[in-house]
Amino acid sequence: MHRPSTTIPPPPVLLGGLVALFLSGAVFMQIALYFQVYHTDRRRIKMLVLAIWLLDITHSAMVCTANWENLIVHYGDYGELDSIAWSIAVTIALTAVTTFIVHGFFIQRIHSLSRGNWYIVAPLIALALLRVSAASVTTAEMIRLGNYPTFVDQFSWVFTLGLAVSASLDVLITIIMCYYIRRGRTAFVRMNRLIDVLTLYTVENGMITCVATSLSLFFWLFMRSNFAFLGMHLAINKLYANSFLASLNARKTLANKSQGSGNAGEGFALPLMFPNSQASREHHRFGGLSASHPKNMEITIDVERTVQRDLDDLPQASDVEADRSDECEKHEADAADAKRADYSKSGPLER
Repeated sequence: MHRPSTTIPPPPVLLGGLVALFLSGAVFMQIALYFQVYHTDRRRIKMLVLAIWLLDITHSAMVCTANWENLIVHYGDYGELDSIAWSIAVTIALTAVTTFIVHGFFIQRIHSLSRGNWYIVAPLIALALLRVSAASVTTAEMIRLGNYPTFVDQFSWVFTLGLAVSASLDVLITIIMCYYIRRGRTAFVRMNRLIDVLTLYTVENGMITCVATSLSLFFWLFMRSNFAFLGMHLAINKLYANSFLASLNARKTLANKSQGSGNAGEGFALPLMFPNSQASREHHRFGGLSASHPKNMEITIDVERTVQRDLDDLPQASDVEADRSDECEKHEADAADAKRADYSKSGPLER
């Protein structure tokens, strides 16, 4: 059978699926850690975590189904490469729902930091709704058309809009959160260090999802024939889920830092995207002393020997009384001797 010139076998979908499954394992670990440490959280937060977990499991199942259909069922059938598997279309909708939940979570944080400033929050909500709407249209049209070339000709702009809005929203949320966090800087060094950690953590969390979405958009615009955009898009869902769960699991460590209990054995490590760079910056910034691993110093003062020595040097009360009695007896003996001497000298004259 003649192979279409516009398509090639889609190994990027397989590679993207493997990366997505690896990140799904990280999602499971973070969810297990969350329910172990934050079991007293509000029910609303727990429901969000369970929703993210359910979406992640369903997304992983769709990724496996898509690779099975493309690489096993239709192996060697190049005519099927132009067909859109229904499982691929479903992954786009699942990614949009996960993205909407994560964006909504961070928008709610901005609402709290800005003290209910709806002039900032309302446009962000509108962009989040626009992103999930574009993804919903993309999924519906992919299932209806079932053909890549036809979808590209008629609705490529919808998929482009969804990716562009998602990347832009990541940038806006990161910038706004950093702005309000930096406004909390004070004259206290410990608080400023905590704010620096929060700022770095916010930038890293927003940057990783923004870079992944931007790469998927770039591949879609300039390399769409090799399905690289689809392989990258499969991993986006997992990155958003990990970003959301890492933000929840970092609260205990940040609370310990704010209270000054930052010992290495307390709490849990902050799930930064680049922990080595953060440790290196703190090492150089504080003169070689790491804030995460402070050095303990033990000072032992032996007071007992000094006090005992001073007490031994002092005379006892019985000794003082004995010395006083000896001195009195000596004075009385001297006085008696003096009287006898005077008597012996004056005695003959009186007689």
